[in-house]
Amino acid sequence: MGDPEWEPVSEVIVDTHIHLIRPFDSLGRPQAYTPGPGASAEDYVALMGKWGIDRAFYISWSPEDIPSDLEGKGLTMESVRDVLSRGYALEVMDTFPDRFYWFPCHLGPRVHGYLETARSSLELGAAGMKLVPSFWGELPDDRRLMPVYDLADEYGAHIILDTSFWYLGKDAPADPETLPAGHREVAKRIRDFQDYVSHLRSVVASHSDVNFSLAHAGARAFTTDNARQAGQLIREYPNLYADLGALASPRHSGTIASLVEAAGEDRIMFGTDWPHFAQADAMGQAVDCIRCNEDLSRKARRMVLGGNALRFVEGRAPGLR
Repeated sequence: MGDPEWEPVSEVIVDTHIHLIRPFDSLGRPQAYTPGPGASAEDYVALMGKWGIDRAFYISWSPEDIPSDLEGKGLTMESVRDVLSRGYALEVMDTFPDRFYWFPCHLGPRVHGYLETARSSLELGAAGMKLVPSFWGELPDDRRLMPVYDLADEYGAHIILDTSFWYLGKDAPADPETLPAGHREVAKRIRDFQDYVSHLRSVVASHSDVNFSLAHAGARAFTTDNARQAGQLIREYPNLYADLGALASPRHSGTIASLVEAAGEDRIMFGTDWPHFAQADAMGQAVDCIRCNEDLSRKARRMVLGGNALRFVEGRAPGLR
């Protein structure tokens, strides 16, 4: 798969998995969700300028979307409501209309009127939606989620879906009763990764005009065998992609190449899961693990860095309507 005429590639770069956090709450207190380096839109835009990133898929959420995550951090929903909000997302999209494609979540079962909120976001021009079914104790084909896919179809929007499989105690066996709520319920319903994706296949197949991205390339231990399994699944469906959120790192260069080989050069998208990963100089290393990856062809490097993201959103411009 190597290119005998190898040279680093510099083309459009799209980070297809980021989150942005309001730096202060309404009382002026620093946000507590991701203490440490900055996590705001301004912080990320500064990194974009430093490392040559042109655009990004901005995933926003509400506290109700990620209860087990907050539980693990020892945070209450109210303590982060101001900094993890749809309101902040709209401010960001207004301030940086040429930088971000918006993929709101705000779909947790506890979010009142979640379908109306989703429709409103799509009316405003969201590029798609992000789903985290396992956080909600659901599988991708559960009845409550089907109208979400139908909305995406209606609006020509697309779906980022996080299996959260690495939280389900399967690759590294764990008693489901020891898992946080949500993940615990899903872990009891499935045997392994193939069982999980059996609940995804019909959704992807029945919504062929909607592009789906597997967040974190399937969100499981990133071994060569697991990457190939995910890639083989992706290759089966022309509307199925994957992002490299949390995985774009020099230590994963070989595994990324195996994933691209299995899935095809036109399906894998660069992503970081910033601000959880790729802070400061690690962002440059994340970009270079694709741009300078000798195990990928020149075309593959160009497509993974940004070309596939543009295919995923079908060439639409960033920003809202």
